[in-house]
Amino acid sequence: MTDVKHHMKRIQLKDVQENCEQVLDDVLVSGGPIKIVKDTGNAILVSEEIWLGMIETLNLVSMPGMRESILSGMREPITQTTTALDW
Repeated sequence: MTDVKHHMKRIQLKDVQENCEQVLDDVLVSGGPIKIVKDTGNAILVSEEIWLGMIETLNLVSMPGMRESILSGMREPITQTTTALDW
């Protein structure tokens, strides 16, 4: 089953326990997270690569002005960018 709001595969904890290696391989190959569902709460399984990227992104956007700078750069047409560094 897919979580429509976040396009995330969902799997019951008992299924993870029965197929742990396959679930882990799915996360590593697809790069996408899996929501592990349990009656008392849910958890998200992501690869180490994705986790480290998320942490780096959070660190960057926590710097004053960095979020705005990134968004501004994303709006700039690639034809108007420069390859020369001025530092």
